[in-house]
Amino acid sequence: FSIILKKSNNTLGQQVVADFTIKLPGSEVGTLEKIKEILQAGNIYYRNKETKDEAILKATKLEEIKNITALFKPNDFISETKRKKFELWSQCIRIIESKQHLTKEGILEIALLRDLLNHKKKQWNKKKYCHIRLEIDPCHVYKKEKRLPKTCQLCFKGHLKEAQQ
Repeated sequence: FSIILKKSNNTLGQQVVADFTIKLPGSEVGTLEKIKEILQAGNIYYRNKETKDEAILKATKLEEIKNITALFKPNDFISETKRKKFELWSQCIRIIESKQHLTKEGILEIALLRDLLNHKKKQWNKKKYCHIRLEIDPCHVYKKEKRLPKTCQLCFKGHLKEAQQ
């Protein structure tokens, strides 16, 4: 479960995409085909078309994503970590469904939830909440002094702790 924020020409400068991906060795593409049939969602790709070493089932269309969230319930997960990730991801889907992601508050909430969803992953290509906020709604210190305050992310860390409890 992941949420992608990418640059856009819309008023907030960000587009939100919900992403459901399952990766398996290329030799298990048949398993992905069965999962795709059950979910009625996504497309299957190979990471490398020539070697076919990794097969990927990926769904990003909102209607398909909504169907996937409807199929699963939080109690369906044996792993507590996966259950929490599913709940955070589902929260983002609800924000997108209600069109709140088109507002500054909604996109910032999604950025925060996305950080919680991926809080242990250090991904070089994903901007964290503070960077998204800086692009959409710069803090007063940045506006005045053109620099991030030394206390940047303190409020975020508080949100992170609250959400994990």
